[in-house]
Amino acid sequence: MKVRYSRPALADLDAILSDLADKNPAAAARFEARITQVEERIGRFPDRFQQVESRPAYRRVPLHRYPYLLFYTKAADEVIVLRILHGARKETWEVL
Repeated sequence: MKVRYSRPALADLDAILSDLADKNPAAAARFEARITQVEERIGRFPDRFQQVESRPAYRRVPLHRYPYLLFYTKAADEVIVLRILHGARKETWEVL
């Protein structure tokens, strides 16, 4: 399936990459590579990852090695990345 990013998800990604690049450009490149891996996986296996308990239409993927969660939903012919949020945020689903 095609993977598309919502505007909030693109803003999240831009902010994360910008912050990482300022502190450690190599870490920013590794994070971007991790996002690409996750994108490929959710495109191939959109039902594989954990559902958000309070919102069963949404799923989340932990970005291992990084403290972020990628939230997405599946539409008819595409996967839509909704947000990329820090995992320490309380009640992250409220901003979806």
